[in-house]
Amino acid sequence: MPPDPTSPPLAGRKREALANDRNVLVAAREVFSLHGPEATIAQVAERAGVGVGTVYRRYSTKNALVRALHVAAIDELAQIARECAQESGTAEVAATGAVETFLRRHILESFGPLIISSGEHPPATPEVDTASAALHGALEELLAVDREAGLVPATLTPADLMLLITHLRPPLPLPREQADALHLRYLGVTLAGLAQAAASAGSPATAASEALPPGPSWEDWLAMWSARDTGTTAGD
Repeated sequence: MPPDPTSPPLAGRKREALANDRNVLVAAREVFSLHGPEATIAQVAERAGVGVGTVYRRYSTKNALVRALHVAAIDELAQIARECAQESGTAEVAATGAVETFLRRHILESFGPLIISSGEHPPATPEVDTASAALHGALEELLAVDREAGLVPATLTPADLMLLITHLRPPLPLPREQADALHLRYLGVTLAGLAQAAASAGSPATAASEALPPGPSWEDWLAMWSARDTGTTAGD
């Protein structure tokens, strides 16, 4: 989970504990991506460079660790989205757009894919619901910036962005640098399509069949995410 930049400095032990927790979450996401459901807490501890007891003191079960990974991933996305929306007037964001900056930053800065192969399907919790609501608000703010600038079609939704993320950042059995290069390659293809849809949206010559139809709602996304967590699939 990313640190809050407005928080006061932490004392030595608390700072060390926070760093250890971050290392464990990063390691867990990497281990689950590499080994899938067979990954163990021992493998996570080894990759994080801490003792198994350190992991169990913070997360009593693998299920608890997976829940923490879900919340950390959601919180991280919300923070990146808020920053990109708030920095829309800066040269970096203005040159490419808030949505593009957000998607690129997610690929290059986030500690792992949004979806992991853990073999665990933890239920929704109040903590997850709160984090999801905050993320929804941040994504709406992000999209509003680019809609006003005419950089994305009005029919692009926060749920669209979440689904794009799951498609653009799948776990790959490659070193991080190679995986990032591929993710960015396909992001470029996607952004070209969005730019074309945004440019043609206001043209009367654009056929209805060529326009980007309205995307799924946030409730649709949450239902899909919940179905994934319970092991069901569309059409079951």
